[in-house]
Parts: sequence; structure tokens; C-alpha cells
Amino acid sequence: MKEKLKIGFGMMIILILLSLIGWIMYHAISAKMDKTQNPVASFEIQDYGVVKMELYPEYAPNTVANFIALIEAGYYNNKVVYGKSNQGILYVAKNAEETAQNPTISLLDNSIEKDSDQDYEYEINGEFIANEFQKNILRHEKGVISLSRKDYSLYGLTKEGYNSGNAEICVMMQNNAELNGLYCAFGKVTQGLEIFEKIYQETQIEQGEENQENTIQKFNPMPVIVNASVEKQGIDYGKPEVHEAFDVQSYVNQLYSQYLN
Repeated sequence: MKEKLKIGFGMMIILILLSLIGWIMYHAISAKMDKTQNPVASFEIQDYGVVKMELYPEYAPNTVANFIALIEAGYYNNKVVYGKSNQGILYVAKNAEETAQNPTISLLDNSIEKDSDQDYEYEINGEFIANEFQKNILRHEKGVISLSRKDYSLYGLTKEGYNSGNAEICVMMQNNAELNGLYCAFGKVTQGLEIFEKIYQETQIEQGEENQENTIQKFNPMPVIVNASVEKQGIDYGKPEVHEAFDVQSYVNQLYSQYLN
């Protein structure tokens, strides 16, 4: 009888251990599968190579949807990459002709004709803690990509600045903890970080000790994204929620008019 109890107890322990191992393996595989479900964006940079960035819709869903929509619309093709040594940040912003080009709603909606009366520059709400979006806890560590935005705090327009991002992205070349909770981090470089580092270092050589604001003019030709693409893993992220871009110049002009009157 005692021998049977020992055997039964041993079998029970084995079953428990097997169940525990199975549970651990299941969750490990599930976690790995969940990670591979994240979309991956690719930038092919002329004369440098390909950079891949994993996007995190679980932290910033609308920002990721907007980034994907712009990639698919061809917005990032022919854009340049440049850095600022005083910030430790690499920017993807202007086009090869060195002019700013904000995205318009016609890029997202085929029913709107480009440059028509219905077309307008758009922005999206900032998905970060300071803007009452609590779920984004990504930190601005090296390799993380974040959405650039404007700062209108000089005019007392904090919310307008928080919700002014659209297309310009920043790649962290160092840890920038001061940006945590104030800007929307939404992805991370998973392949080709050394390419961004090379571009960043070359930018610093061109800048030297002179004014950082003239980077575009000094570093010529600028590294150009010849093709941007995204792997969505079969998931449709839909159209992003957007609003018409805040016209700060009109706001300033109105303030001047009120003052002069």
C-alpha cells in the first residue's frame, strides 16, 4: 500500500512538473510570437544600407498607424537624415531639396485631391504621459525612435505643442531621459543602428565647432532615404486620427493685431 502511495505521489509530482514546464514554454513561445507580430519599418539609405525599426503599437497605437500610413504613401522617400551633436539626436525630416514638407490629409485619404481646397496639413495628438496618455512608458534610450513636435510654450500654448507632431522622427543616439513622458517614443532600431551612428558621426565632423543650425547646408550631399517600406505581419492598423495643423503664424498675427488696436 505504501509503495503504491509513493508511486502515485511520484507520478503526481512528475505531472505537476510537466504542467509547469508546459506553461512556461507556452508563455515563452507566445511572448516571442507576440513580439514578431509588431510591424517593422525599413529605410534604405543611399550609399549606407538598410535600417530596420520595430514599431510598438501597444504603447503608441495612433502614432504607429500614422507612421505606417505615411510610409505606404511614399512620404519618407527622398527624405534626408541629419544629426545634432548638442542633443544626441538623429532627425529624419526634410526632403533632398532641403525644404520642409509637412504631410497633408490627401496622403491619407485618396478621395481628397492634393493641393485642393479640401487638402490641409495635419497633426496628431501626442501619445505620452504629459499629454494625459498614460500607457506609453517607453524610454528615450539609445536606438529608440520618437516623434518630433513643436514647442509653443512661449505663447502659453502647451497643449497645441503637445499635439503638433506629424512626420518628423528622431532617433536617439544616446539616452535622453529628459524626453521621457514629454515626447512620443514608438519604436526602436533593431538592425542597422551602426548606419545611423555613422551618419551621426559624419554630421558632427561637418559641423565642427560652428553653429549647429546649419547642418543641412554643411553636410552635402545629405544621406537620402531612397525607399521606405513596412512589414505589417498581416495586420491592418487603419487610418490614424488626425486634426488640422495649428497655424501658429496666424495666432501670432492675431496677437499683434489686438495689441496694435
